[in-house]
Amino acid sequence: MEASSETLKENHHYLKAAIYYEVLRKKPIFKSYRNFCKTVGRDAMEYPDFEFWYYRFYHGSRDFDYDRSADPKPKTLVDIPVVVMKKIAEYLDPVERTRLRSMNHTIKAVADFFPPLFEKIEISIFNRSLFWTLNDKMFVCTKERNGCSLRKPNCALEKSEKCHIKKSLEYLAPLLKMPNIQVNHFSLSLLCDETLTPNDLLSVPFNAKNVLIHVENVNQVVQFLSAMTPGHLESFCIDTMENHRAIFETDQFKQAKSVKLKSVWGLNVGDLTNFSHLKRFKCNLRGENVIEDVPRIRDRVSTFEAFESCELSFCTIPNRFAMRGFADALGEEIPIGPLKEGEHLTITHRYRIPDSNASLEFKIEEKGEEYRCIVKIIKVR
Repeated sequence: MEASSETLKENHHYLKAAIYYEVLRKKPIFKSYRNFCKTVGRDAMEYPDFEFWYYRFYHGSRDFDYDRSADPKPKTLVDIPVVVMKKIAEYLDPVERTRLRSMNHTIKAVADFFPPLFEKIEISIFNRSLFWTLNDKMFVCTKERNGCSLRKPNCALEKSEKCHIKKSLEYLAPLLKMPNIQVNHFSLSLLCDETLTPNDLLSVPFNAKNVLIHVENVNQVVQFLSAMTPGHLESFCIDTMENHRAIFETDQFKQAKSVKLKSVWGLNVGDLTNFSHLKRFKCNLRGENVIEDVPRIRDRVSTFEAFESCELSFCTIPNRFAMRGFADALGEEIPIGPLKEGEHLTITHRYRIPDSNASLEFKIEEKGEEYRCIVKIIKVR
């Protein structure tokens, strides 16, 4: 053990003596290999060779001159029968299985045999960082002065000279473009100066069941929404600063079951016609004449055959007292008297749908601002 590491590397008997010494220490083989490399250098022997001699000495053989040339060629991963590889891949989670695709053509075919199904994929892109989550595994790529740094689960910090977005897409794009990929919950927040299109990131069409898109530019919203598979997409939430009306023309909206639209720009009462096919929806609604608009809301929603429930953030700017106006228009009185601490005023109204056994139940709640109230409507059968 006192000889220099260079001398050890040049003499196979010394190397095997070093391995035998590790066996005598009775440490786990991985710790033994790390100590061996620390002693003689990482380039002295590859792990498979170290493993061979370690277990040979461990089982009692002391022949340092054993000739391995007559031994069968060691099996590698690609020598495993395909049926066995499929069985192994079956027990991997989708994130682990995607790593197999980068090994070789045979293993890639095995990985692709199982349609990748993710419960959750979340992506948030900013000017100085990019975060993404695959099921319960989180990844972070951060912009630095001379490139970026990438943090992956159970891996050492990876440094790169590339832009943080480009580096992240090298990992993300191949994964999101896998054949037949399916995602139950997909979230994309695109809040950076760089213009990205669906083709930069996704397979088109992309099979997601529930989607959240947070993008400031409505044209990009429409692009990414249109990249989702119509019919497969059941519900989506759009968060943008701009007007939503362009979304109504997409097949994804027309075939969805549930929609949430977040925007500082409220829709007009007349826009509710676009929601007639939905089971559930949530949006901001702007009223110009409460006395006329509230009955229009009631009468329009009552004709929606698939309707189950909705939530409207009803705004009466420039008028005040939205809750009072909405209740008055439905013929309900505002209760008089103090509220308990933490209690919010709520008014309930029930409307019998003409020629039907069903009713609409309205719950009108204070929002905290005089010009806005929350209106929850459910169909009671």
